[in-house]
Amino acid sequence: MSLSEEGKIILDRIVDSLECERPMAVKIALAKGISSSEGPVSEQYTGGKNKWTIPDNIIKDKEFLLFKHLIINEVNEPLNDDDLHKHMLAFIEKGLRNLKEDLENKTSMEDFRLRII
Repeated sequence: MSLSEEGKIILDRIVDSLECERPMAVKIALAKGISSSEGPVSEQYTGGKNKWTIPDNIIKDKEFLLFKHLIINEVNEPLNDDDLHKHMLAFIEKGLRNLKEDLENKTSMEDFRLRII
């Protein structure tokens, strides 16, 4: 799975804002993308030369199983591994853009960690 160049820039900004590691920010973005969607993500997030490959071991074991079933439930159809990764990447990209919007719309007194809930 390769994150778009814009997605990578947003991810770095979220990591700085939340003061967390990239794996945690990716999981937050995936959860945000799933929670804010109503069905499969239809937007295409491509472009840029500097894509970032998301390592396979960022989401593993029980977390992977949880996200897998949340995605299957959201798209409402069975998925093979390739389709699952495609949808997972789309939800991460959507979640990153939603988090960016939350970050840009927060007031100076708001804590971003509370805002993303």
